[in-house]
Amino acid sequence: MKIVLKALCLALCLGFLTAPPAQAGYIDPNTGGLLFQLLAALFALFSGVILFFSGRIKQALFRVRRFLREARAKDGAGSQTDEDKG
Repeated sequence: MKIVLKALCLALCLGFLTAPPAQAGYIDPNTGGLLFQLLAALFALFSGVILFFSGRIKQALFRVRRFLREARAKDGAGSQTDEDKG
């Protein structure tokens, strides 16, 4: 059994060593233009959404800031003990 496993491992190692390299370095010349067009469209879409909803985004951020400020104020007022007050 050990001999069979050793032979399989040797065959596998030799197979990896003697395999021809894959042609992964080739990129089609038109791929760069396609990627640029795709990224330009996504950027335009993203900036349009930000511009369209900028008022609502600002309102949401202000609400979150107000909520955090009020929560911090409540924690600060409620955490004082009698010794700290006097």
